[in-house]
Amino acid sequence: MTSGVTQATLDYLTRRLNDVAAQLPTTHADVDPAALTDDIALLAHHLTYAGERAQERFAAETVRLPERHTLMRLAQSMTALTSAMGHLTEAVDCVSTGFYREAVPGVETSHLRGDPRALRIIAAEKCGTARTQLLAAAAQLHTEAGGRAVQPRLATASLTPPPAQCPSPAVPVSRTAR
Repeated sequence: MTSGVTQATLDYLTRRLNDVAAQLPTTHADVDPAALTDDIALLAHHLTYAGERAQERFAAETVRLPERHTLMRLAQSMTALTSAMGHLTEAVDCVSTGFYREAVPGVETSHLRGDPRALRIIAAEKCGTARTQLLAAAAQLHTEAGGRAVQPRLATASLTPPPAQCPSPAVPVSRTAR
């Protein structure tokens, strides 16, 4: 029998996301393209791992409701992970090739186009965005895991009979006085 996607899977992913987020540069002086590419590769590895676990379970015949909720949270975290990887990739792109991907008007002729410090500042901002996304995804996985809300019960047949309906009042008969 295939092992399911359990809370332990989400806990593992939470720890890994927090580890990667802690390693991301916080200032422009800390930006290192080689380290960023390593972080991207590590996130890609975790994304692949999570995708393989989800694929195994989606292929299974029976997936119980609690595991479906776990798979849903895993898929949401995979979305955040992909977005964070996009920001880190843009940071590497910014540091290595310049502003050509930036949508800043008039930047083509700017003297900042080749300024390594400006490029590192932008890269550090993109890393900050990626860090925020990773921490939010990890916090969501952790919050939903720790304080697991009680799932609402499915509607079932009513145990008490519905209240008897009162007969509609008879049409009043008017009496005529004689």
